[in-house]
Amino acid sequence: MATFTWELQGTTATPIEATDIVQFAGAAGFDAKVTVAAYQDTTHVESSAGVDDSSANTPNNVKYVASGTGDWGAGVEALDLMTAAEATFKINFAHATSVVTESAIFYAYDGVTTTAVPTGVTFFAAEQSDTAWTSAEGSAAALTLTDNTTATSHDFFVSASVSPDSVGLKDAFALRVELTYS
Repeated sequence: MATFTWELQGTTATPIEATDIVQFAGAAGFDAKVTVAAYQDTTHVESSAGVDDSSANTPNNVKYVASGTGDWGAGVEALDLMTAAEATFKINFAHATSVVTESAIFYAYDGVTTTAVPTGVTFFAAEQSDTAWTSAEGSAAALTLTDNTTATSHDFFVSASVSPDSVGLKDAFALRVELTYS
């Protein structure tokens, strides 16, 4: 049986459950607004009850700065210097028997149709060791993930950065990972 496990990395990892929301927020933290044309300063896991499940875990946040740079707490650095432990998310694909993963991708979409881009936001993603961000909006523009080894457990270390295009709540988009395995 195959399973996916998502975690928001930090001092300790925060599991992201199926009913949770990944919240990209401003500098003041959980529920803080992000200014139009700016990128999030904090990332959180919001439970279905509206509580910040990641508050005690000092969650990682990787912020888009420019094509090949980001800020993950130590100031602006080249994106390819980010370690796996510094990435925002650890996404694990596990299988009871050893399998090879292929065609793994990560992207944001409108929450309904996987080919539709998120509405009202600019979304970038990068996998640990990438040299540039990918505008991963909709499945046609997805970030390609690289763990194509044969194993029972496959880890993907991904960061995402979001900017609102206009004023107002931006909650009509979702994050998705797809892959094939054999």
